[in-house]
Amino acid sequence: MRIKPLAERALVLYLFHVMAILKRIRDPIHGLITFDLDDPVDGTAWELINTPEFQRLRRVKQLGVSEFTYPGATHTRFAHSIGVFHLARQLMSVAQRDVPKAQRDEPRERAALLAALLHDLGHGPFSHAFENAEKVRLPKNQYKDHEDWTGDLICQPGGNIRRILKDKFRRNGEVADEIAAMLRGKKQDLYSSVVSSSFDADRLDYLRRDRMMTGSGAGAIDFEWLLDNLRIVDVPANSGEDIEDSDGDTIQAFSFEEKALQAAESFILARFHLYSQVYLHRTTRGIEQMLTAFLLAFSAEASKGARADLPVSVDHPLRVYYANPTPDLDSYIALDDTVVWNALEVSAAKGNGKIQDFADRICSRKILKCVTIDIVNPQEADKARRRYIDENMKDQIGVSVFEDRANLAIYKDPSKETVKPHKRVHIRRDGGKVVDITSLSKPVAALYQEQEILRYYFANESDRVSVLNVTGESHAAT
Repeated sequence: MRIKPLAERALVLYLFHVMAILKRIRDPIHGLITFDLDDPVDGTAWELINTPEFQRLRRVKQLGVSEFTYPGATHTRFAHSIGVFHLARQLMSVAQRDVPKAQRDEPRERAALLAALLHDLGHGPFSHAFENAEKVRLPKNQYKDHEDWTGDLICQPGGNIRRILKDKFRRNGEVADEIAAMLRGKKQDLYSSVVSSSFDADRLDYLRRDRMMTGSGAGAIDFEWLLDNLRIVDVPANSGEDIEDSDGDTIQAFSFEEKALQAAESFILARFHLYSQVYLHRTTRGIEQMLTAFLLAFSAEASKGARADLPVSVDHPLRVYYANPTPDLDSYIALDDTVVWNALEVSAAKGNGKIQDFADRICSRKILKCVTIDIVNPQEADKARRRYIDENMKDQIGVSVFEDRANLAIYKDPSKETVKPHKRVHIRRDGGKVVDITSLSKPVAALYQEQEILRYYFANESDRVSVLNVTGESHAAT
């Protein structure tokens, strides 16, 4: 039967309307991510994505210098942040399904979803290497990590983020303050756990995205099965209480059904494998050490102002940022990976001293080789080499010898230390009792012991060889 002309016209107008209010982003991990512009949260998210503050994340890589080790790891915090928002909506749908409407806090739901989108807004260039340099060069009361900068960007009175949130939700922009407070962990509840918890949207995205983009075979998770078995349960509000025995106040948290136990184990083990094989890879960490050294040398020279002997112009964003005694937001958000790469390339070609040396090493991928010291199960050689470095190379640390320490702590023992409720992985047993995953999983319990990594990187190969030549016996003899 033929549709009448008026009906045809109405159908066309309807389809045109639907297409106009739906925005789409294709993502290699999640497929098609849609935004319904008629939905208050989706519409706001789309406007936030199109601000200069958010678009800057296109120029900040998710894994910093990991592409030196894994050439495919060139994905950005822009793509990751959109993926986190997409997953936060899926987690929130579980909360909306399991929590009675009368008990739901819709303003907190909205804040959590937008916090998921904006959670990485304040990351600096080459994230962790940049922050390491900031920790060294700045007094403790002036240092800000990316979470502090994110809060500042969201709450900035004249910024686009606060303006959009004020236009959309009125209340003089207080929604911006609520989002920033949530990202800073001011209040722990079911909604904040969507953004930061043992099973949050951030981890769910970066585990899958980083695994795919690095090409690593480690870190696979069964996301669909985990989501299908995700429930809302009541757990003790006091983080020191035992889930099984507590009679005190409770709060709502995510939990898995017992049949998803193995998938939950795999999720936790995926983090362990990616940290040990990707994030803490010795080559990647060595490049980070060189980049930190370059930034420290560059900042020390830039702090001299107009007298600085630098190969970049006085209005170069990196030079402007470091010329200020106290970091400010405007000069900070002018920084991204491309700005630092430009400074590296110019410094490698026209710089001098340590600035030129480290820039050239990075641009030419002249890797610093390291000596790894086993401090968890040390042998005599490990102890002797560490003593040798302490006794003979103390003055070279941070100059030509670089110490790299990292703790690999994936899951804490809730029976021995206080673990916040939302930092635990809960399992609801077939009988209804909710327990910590470690009471059922020996593989997860085996992760209690922290594994500390200690490496020394050497600018001079002769220094590295001299350390390698040290053994327990030879050092004792001297």
